[in-house]
Amino acid sequence: MKEPNARRMAPLLAAILLGACAVGAALYFRPYAVGTAPSLLSSDASVLVKAEAFGTVYVPAAGPSSLGLAFYPGARVPREAYAYLGQGLARAGYTTVILTLPLNFAIFAPAKARRAMEALPEVGAWALGGHSLGGAMAASFASSSPPKVVGLLLLASWPGSSTKLSAWGYPVLSIAASNDELATQAKIAAARPRLPPKTRYVEIAGGNHAQFGDYGAQSGDGAASLPAELQRRAVTEETIAFLDSILAGKR
Repeated sequence: MKEPNARRMAPLLAAILLGACAVGAALYFRPYAVGTAPSLLSSDASVLVKAEAFGTVYVPAAGPSSLGLAFYPGARVPREAYAYLGQGLARAGYTTVILTLPLNFAIFAPAKARRAMEALPEVGAWALGGHSLGGAMAASFASSSPPKVVGLLLLASWPGSSTKLSAWGYPVLSIAASNDELATQAKIAAARPRLPPKTRYVEIAGGNHAQFGDYGAQSGDGAASLPAELQRRAVTEETIAFLDSILAGKR
């Protein structure tokens, strides 16, 4: 007796479905192309750049700082896209780690900053930071009150609905961009009750979502009217001032 057609077709249909899922996953997790200049990924007289399993470490030439920043990249964005920030902060005297994340998604490793902190014990205190989804995961990790964490930097980001930092006793800096149509001002404003009342909010006029990193255009984002270099310079300067204020408060 012949096997029914449906039963004979089942393995083929399963293979097709599995293949379609694999293709969909590959497209969903495909990282953005990074446009970072190679010079930002290399050491020079002012900054030592080291690639570690947990991320890329930028250390001032004078040696590790007493305060550092552990930074979570945005979804699908390789860590190299934020080399500008690592270089800029290290030149200002701050050890910075741009974290390596599984499949470039911070949601798979929200506590990854702990690896950096354990590997660099000479850095006595840390601020956490992140862009977009990376910022949400940095906030989530901060809410668990990890030792040594004394500040939070959010780039085009806000804490998730389950993250409560309104009573958190450390400074927070939230940087947004006026032409960002992904992390809009309305979304950031809606999350204000989940952040400390003294959180500082900065808006970069003419900037957009993707220009917080160096990875090209992003679907759904607004068009920037500010050159990318100027937006990233503003981010670096605001972050340096933020870290300076934390360090001054610890003295």
